[in-house]
Amino acid sequence: MKKISLLVALVAILLVTIFFYSRPQHRLTTIGFLFPDSMYDQTWGTEGYKGMLEIAQSYETAFFYEQNINTNEEIKTAVKRMADRNVQVLYGQGMEFSDAFNEVAAKYPDIHFVVFNGESKADNVTIINIDAYTMGYFGGMTAAHHSKTGHIGVIGSFKSQPEIEGFKDGAIFENKNIKLHEYYVKTFSYDSRGTDIAENFIKNKKVDVLFPAGDGINADIMSYARDHDTNVIGFISDQSNYGPQVLMSTQVKIPAAYVKVAKLYEEGNLKGGKLDWGIKENLVGVGKLSRRMDNQFTTQLKKDLAHYKETNLLPSGETPPAEHDAYRQD
Repeated sequence: MKKISLLVALVAILLVTIFFYSRPQHRLTTIGFLFPDSMYDQTWGTEGYKGMLEIAQSYETAFFYEQNINTNEEIKTAVKRMADRNVQVLYGQGMEFSDAFNEVAAKYPDIHFVVFNGESKADNVTIINIDAYTMGYFGGMTAAHHSKTGHIGVIGSFKSQPEIEGFKDGAIFENKNIKLHEYYVKTFSYDSRGTDIAENFIKNKKVDVLFPAGDGINADIMSYARDHDTNVIGFISDQSNYGPQVLMSTQVKIPAAYVKVAKLYEEGNLKGGKLDWGIKENLVGVGKLSRRMDNQFTTQLKKDLAHYKETNLLPSGETPPAEHDAYRQD
């Protein structure tokens, strides 16, 4: 009888132990999101919005969000409002949140702050660094290969964007004689000049493949390219829905990254510092490849992507630059 009682007790202890270690270490009940501009820009903001909804559905959490929060004072005030709502994880959709989050992190130890790009200076601030350079590199290769005029164009927000650096390097690797035309609007917010710049590139610069790499100009240029049957490289999201003229997209899977952060939090594994995520983690990609791309190049591109995922080596045989001054606004 004593042996049976001892066995029952041991089984009970084992079950309690299994339950304790298998349950979420930090139950996620309330999350918050701050967007520097609109959630409906069809690129950066929209992908963040999708991520917010995906977390809310996956974890059945309450969620709060605010748009057009883009100065340090606005960010700090918004953080206070989020703290009053008992937000556990607060996502800042862009590096403009980095400084303010670091400044107030000690004041709000119960909030874990998460930022795309930037710098972590506190134990409860996590920076997600996405390998945008590499996707830009493959986009540049694709643009240079499929240009018939030998002229391709980048219309971006800032010259320092990693995906633009990668795009230029990839284009030159694919065709050392390619002519690259660049224009930077100096803002991530909406800018109505996008279509005029694109039209000038096409009519006056012989550009026949465009890379609209800016949140505020992308949608207008993608629509223009669709209406004028001009080949383009998509930006941030898989933009193949615009039509076959979208050769491929430099896709950043923000919703998947958001969910991965939530999972880390619940497991008790979300730490301060930097997370370097990219193709190996399936958090960046090339989107749907257009039927306009020639078969030989498409086959080789897929091989190059698989090789990079395995070795971290670009088709040039080099590794991507270790550091970027990402999205420096000058």
